[in-house]
Amino acid sequence: MTKRTWLILGAESVMGRAFSREVVKQGDDVVLLGREQDDLDLIAADLKARYPACEVETEAFDPSVVDNFTKIIARCEEKAKNIVSVFSGLEAVYSQKECGKDLGKIKNMFQINYLAQIYFLTAASALLRKQNCGEIIVLGSTAGEYGLSDNYAYGSTKAALHVWLQGFYEQMATQKIFVTTVKIDDTDTVGNMGHFEFLRHDFSPELCAKTCLKYAGTKTKVVYFPPFARWTAPLRRFIKAAE
Repeated sequence: MTKRTWLILGAESVMGRAFSREVVKQGDDVVLLGREQDDLDLIAADLKARYPACEVETEAFDPSVVDNFTKIIARCEEKAKNIVSVFSGLEAVYSQKECGKDLGKIKNMFQINYLAQIYFLTAASALLRKQNCGEIIVLGSTAGEYGLSDNYAYGSTKAALHVWLQGFYEQMATQKIFVTTVKIDDTDTVGNMGHFEFLRHDFSPELCAKTCLKYAGTKTKVVYFPPFARWTAPLRRFIKAAE
C-alpha cells in the first residue's frame, strides 16, 4: 500500500498510542491529534526516537469545539506529505453509577464518543474524497450491542456511533474509500462482569492495533476484537433472558 499519513484522533489514549506505533513501524507518517499538548509532545518524541525516518506532527484538538474541525483538517492536510487516512480512538468511559451521580458525564460521553467523531469524520471525508482514496478506522465497542445495567449510558453512545458509521460506510464506499468499525470487547467497558466473569480476558492494545491495520482499506465493515467478541453480546443477551 502507498505510504500514508495517518490522522490519529485521540492520540493520547492507549489505543491511539498503540496504533501510532504500529503505523510508524511500517513506515507511515502520523499527525497526532489530542487535547493535551504536553502528552502529544511526549508521544511524538518517543516515536521520532524509535523511527527517525518517519514524519511525526501534532495538532491541538478539542472535541467540544466542533466549529474548528474543518480548520483542523485543513492544517493536517498542509502537514501531510502523503495520502491521508484516519484512525479514531477517541473515547470517554464512565460507569452507570458515575453517570447517576453526575449527569454531565453522560453529556461528555455523547460529545466525545458520538458528536465529536461524526463531525470530525464528516469534515475529513471531504479531504479523502478530494484524494479519491484513503482509509478510515473507528473504534467501537460490543457494549453498543446490548444494554446492561452498569454501562447502558456508555453503550448507547457506541450504539449511536455504530449506526452512523453504517451509513457513512455506504456513502464513502461509492468512491472506494472504506470505513472499518472495530468493535472491541474490553472487559473494563462492556459492563456487568459480575454476571459474566467467565468472559473476562486480558486486552492487548498492540494486538488490537495490528488487527486494525490488517483490515485498513479492505471492504470489511465491522471487525470484532478479540475475534470471539462476535459472540459475546448474543451470549450476554441469552444469559440475561434466562435469568
